[in-house]
Amino acid sequence: MIAYLDGTITGLESDGVLLEVSGVGYRVFVARQKCEVGDRTRFWISEIIREDKHDLYGFSDRSDQALFEQFMGVSGVGPKLAQKILAAGSAEDIIRHIHTDDVAFLNAISGVGKKTAQKIILDLKGVLVLEDRSNETNTTYSEVADALESLGYSKADISGIAKDITGETTESRVKSALKLLSRHV
Repeated sequence: MIAYLDGTITGLESDGVLLEVSGVGYRVFVARQKCEVGDRTRFWISEIIREDKHDLYGFSDRSDQALFEQFMGVSGVGPKLAQKILAAGSAEDIIRHIHTDDVAFLNAISGVGKKTAQKIILDLKGVLVLEDRSNETNTTYSEVADALESLGYSKADISGIAKDITGETTESRVKSALKLLSRHV
């Protein structure tokens, strides 16, 4: 698995760049392209490997990569659509639109229908609010969400109480979440 690529831009395409790394050229799909031919840059990479393809999606920072991977977790959202959503604004703007149930914002993006927009909001509303915090919080939240899902709670239930979870450790956060869920569900 490729974590990141550090190289020189040798070509620009409508949906990505050609990146030369130690004499090897990689085609990297990039949502927000702010580079020129000749620029030296680093992209954090998400690999999508399928039977007939091996695509690389690049991000200038890890928060955009995390947001892309969250979108990929929503049923009906593939890598190309996730890239289109990321290109619609900054990560903070996109998270804000999702948090405020702005279906119209998502629906305005080519390829996102009303049902898909509603599904994105339902699946990611509480999760993305926490994704905007520190990496330690993200890891802890992810562990808490995984633990709660393994106990049979839905993503919608978890996202509904996400902002109210307290605690310093993963264990204390799971306990807090269970208390909240017992009152919420």
